[in-house]
Parts: sequence; structure tokens; C-alpha cells
Amino acid sequence: MDRNSIFVQPEGAPPTFDKDDSLPPLPLPKLEETLERFFESLKPFGTELELKNTRKLLDDFKNNEGKKLHAFIEEKARKSKNWVEDWWENLAYLSIRLPLIPCCLMATTVIGESVGIPETPEHFLKTVALLSYQTMIFWDLIRSERMRPPSNPDGSITFSANLFKRLYNTVRLPGEEFDEIKSYFKTKKEGNAPSHIIVMGNGRFFILKGTHPDGSLLSLAEIYRSFQIINSELLENKNKKYPYIPLLTQDDRTNWYKNRKHLMELSPNNKQNLELVESAICSIALDDRCPRDYSECTQQTMAGGVSVWADKSASLCMFRNGKIGCLGEHACYDGSVSAMTNFFIMLGLFEQEPVDWDVVPDKIEVPKELKFDVDDVILKELDRMEAVYEENANVVSAIVHCYQGFGKEFMKSCKIHPDAFFQAALQLVYYKLHGEVAPTYETATMRSYYRGRTETVRSCNTDMLNLCNGWFNESTSAQSKTELFRTAAKAQHGLMLDARKGKGIDRHLFGLWCAAYENKLPIPALFDDPLYVKSGGGGNFVLSTSTLGYTINIGCVAPMVIDGYGVFYSMLRDCCWLMITTYKSSTVTSSEKFQTTFDAVMNDIKNVFEASGVLTNKL
Repeated sequence: MDRNSIFVQPEGAPPTFDKDDSLPPLPLPKLEETLERFFESLKPFGTELELKNTRKLLDDFKNNEGKKLHAFIEEKARKSKNWVEDWWENLAYLSIRLPLIPCCLMATTVIGESVGIPETPEHFLKTVALLSYQTMIFWDLIRSERMRPPSNPDGSITFSANLFKRLYNTVRLPGEEFDEIKSYFKTKKEGNAPSHIIVMGNGRFFILKGTHPDGSLLSLAEIYRSFQIINSELLENKNKKYPYIPLLTQDDRTNWYKNRKHLMELSPNNKQNLELVESAICSIALDDRCPRDYSECTQQTMAGGVSVWADKSASLCMFRNGKIGCLGEHACYDGSVSAMTNFFIMLGLFEQEPVDWDVVPDKIEVPKELKFDVDDVILKELDRMEAVYEENANVVSAIVHCYQGFGKEFMKSCKIHPDAFFQAALQLVYYKLHGEVAPTYETATMRSYYRGRTETVRSCNTDMLNLCNGWFNESTSAQSKTELFRTAAKAQHGLMLDARKGKGIDRHLFGLWCAAYENKLPIPALFDDPLYVKSGGGGNFVLSTSTLGYTINIGCVAPMVIDGYGVFYSMLRDCCWLMITTYKSSTVTSSEKFQTTFDAVMNDIKNVFEASGVLTNKL
């Protein structure tokens, strides 16, 4: 697979961001249609009495305050091409005061061995040099607007590329009540952008320049040599204790705001250093930990570290034994941007010509070290945050797993869309573990609209409930099970298509809540209704899921609720990769049990379809 044919615009094609402003506005559904879809989504979770009470509540809402709140959104939609954009960014992300680590950032584990990268201590510096080099290529591709804009599989619909402007050179700055996203990124047409990478290790900061004075990128040999210099400096002073300033970024947002302000007030040097860190293309942590496998790598990446700057839009965790983790700041961009970036870099590693690592550059600029000024206030805060960091290591459990029983080709032979197939399987897994269905979130992309981001698909519908009830009934025949499975998957796929067309539920409900909040009106009783929460509303989905497509890229976030799961998956031809996250404090969930049950259920599904005699070689 040739990377340029996938990612690089052909000669003469419009610039990357050329079509963004001409994309259609984000649709606003009719109030009554959203409320009907919402009520339908409640049926798997409500008793007859609960549903009757909620029906009355929705009718009252539709005819009274709902009509007024919807009119506010309609007015906003007339003035803006994306009526939910600022609400979503400010109230769903930037108002959150929780620490970004371990529960808010997106984490990715790079399967280096799949593209020929040895995951060994001996290859540690070579790997980080290769990753940095590929990152610079992608940064330059976006800056020069030669990146092919994202699109649907057949290329007939161009998606918004806007969030790629916040992939690099971007930071989430802490605020007392609201954070702020600040981007230093500019396309070449717009002007100059910072071209350095910030490298951290053992509390120390180094500036790695990514370009020459003429703007050309550093060669792989030059980047490798820079890392050799930095690593030598770190090893030479490895027993010396430096203040772990990055830990301050892993505090709750208001505390970090106060400490960041105090740092800047201590000296002009600190203020300058902070800007250099925050404006960098990305940050790289040279981490002395040595995770044993991909699961532990994910867990340690999510837990942060003494060299992880949580605010950065893009961060790399390079572990001393050659394992690789990445972090993405979710307010800046969505998982689809991470997946596309990782795929670009993985293909670059796969296509990389053999490297002569003994080549010595003619000239290399020694990376400059940044040193922060600290006082007793900061040192006391760092002592506190070291204890918090130790606690974070035990918050989230993560499993990275490759199921090898079958992949997307078998799913297609069942005449079922692979993603819908996977969602139906997840309900069966949860039901087998817990004896009930789970309110489920799946991400639907809205990038076909102006500055679109995501919508929620409530994957657990009445057909999913019927599937689970029938599948584990011993009297149900294989033929009936396949029919139940296909019906449930078809319903889920229909919900996905509706959501992508702007006929979702949760962003509209969120907008109605925001309209009340912004206009200082009482929050409607709808949002206090037991079934609203029970069905997943207000961020209470027990299964938080997302497909990562059909490549080996895998990433995750923490579950939405304490007794919930995060399940993120990609479907290859003959296997499936998935990442499962749970909270270690939960007495209800277990990443390990979910994984073993998943394997058993997938094997059962295959056996049932084969026994029913309904398989085909065509989709």
C-alpha cells in the first residue's frame, strides 16, 4: 500500500483546507423527531411505568419549554453553520475541571513490530528518531496543504480537515473556570509556525529543532544524532533529582491554572519556557519505564509520567525498552484524526528504506536545555503531585488484544456490515457477563458538515435486547439466532446512517440543555428523569465504544462511568484488534473477563452462522 497515493494530494488538486468553508451546515433535527428517537432508545432500559412517566414528561417538554429552547437553537443555526460547535467545545470539554490524566486523554499503543520496528532497548533511540522524522513529514504535509483531505471510502464525500490544524503546535491552556485551546499552527500560506519538538526526560526539557534555517526538514540522521546527545546527557545525570514540572499539568485544571500562573510570575525565563513547550509541534517523553506488553504499555501511557505534558495536543511516550505510546488531547481533535495520523506514520515506517545508523551528519546543533525557576511553593506542589502520579498508575486497567478467530471478511460473508456486526457482538458479551444489556455509546462522524465533529449512536436498541434474550435461550435454533443477529445489526447500522445525516439524539438534547443554561433558564426536568441517566444520557453510557476502522491502529480512552467499559476496535481481514478499559476500583467490571468472554462469544457467533448454513462470499 503506497502512502503517497493515500495521503498526498495529486498535482494540481486544491489545497487541503480549500473545501472546508464550503461544506454544508450542521443539520438541526426537528424537536419532535429527536424526542421520538430518544423515547425509542429508552425502551430496552425502562419498565412499563417508567416509560409511561417519561412519555408524559417528553410530551409536556415538547409543547412547553422544549419549544422555546429549540427556537433558541434555530436562531443560532441561522447565524452559524455549526450550531453546536462552541457549546460542545466549551461545555463538554473545556469546562471540565478533572485532571486530563488518566481519564480524559486519548491513548494509543503503536504496534511497532507489525511494521518491522524492533521493540528492544537497543532500538530505543532509533525508534524515537524514526517516529520524530515521520512526524515532521506529516507536519510539513499539513503545513504545505498537500495532505489529501479525509473522505468517505469511495472519495465521493470530502470531510472537514479543520481539526488537523490543531493536531500540532497546539495546547490546552488551563483556566480557573474554563480552559482555552491555543494553536500556534499556521499553514505556509498563513505564515511561520514553530518548528521545534520539546523532548523531556527525568524532569529536564530540551528543544529539538525540526527544520534548518531555510525551512527544510532535518534528516533522519540529524534527528537521530540529536536524540543521542539528549540521551547521553540524561544518562550522565540519571541519579540527580530534577523538579518534575510536567507533573503539574496532570493536576486538576484549576490547581494547574494557579500553579502555571505562579510559575510565570516567578520569572520571565519561566514564561518564555512555557511558551516554548506549549508552542512546540509535539512533546516527546523519554520514559525509563519498561512495560512488559502492549496492555501494560497502554496502561502506563494513560497514567501519564514525570515527563508527560498533559496539555499538549500530541505527545509521544517512548519507553526505554522500545515500546511506544501516544497521547492526544481530546478537546483539540477527535479519534479519527489520531487514527489517520497513526496510519500515516505506520505506513512511513513500513516503507522506510534500510537506514545506515552509522552516518554522522556534517553539522548538528546541540539541543538547547530549558531550565525552570522554582520556589518552595512549586516544590511543595510537586511533592503532592508525585503522590498523585503514583495513584494514577492504579486507576485504569487496559487490555490490548488480537482476536484471531475471524475478521471483517467473515462478517461480510454473513451479509452484515462489519461495524454493526461488532456492535451486536459487544452486546452479547456484556449480556453474558452481566445478565442485561448496556446503554451504549458509539461514535458517529459528522465531518461531512462544516467543522463537524461527532454524534452519539445509541447502539443498544430493542432489537439488540431481543437478540440477547434469544441468543442465550437454549430453545432458540441456529437459524433463529442468525435472524435475530442480522435484525439487530441492521437496526444498529440504520441508527449509524441516521446519525451521520444529522438525525441523532444526544447532540440535540445537549443543545437544548445549553440553550437553557446560556439563557439562565431552569434546566428542564427531562435531564433529571431516571431513564435519561439509565439510558446513558449525560455521559452515563456503560459501554463507550468506537471503531478505529480497518487498519492495525488501536487507541482508547477511559470508560465514561466507574462500572463501565471502554471498548475500541479495528477489524482487519482475518482478525480483530480491540482495546478494553475499565476502572480498577470497580467491583463490577473486569477488562480480563471481558476479553475472555469476547473470544468465547465471537467463537459462538461463528459456529452459529456456520451451523445455520446462511454464509455467503458476497457482502
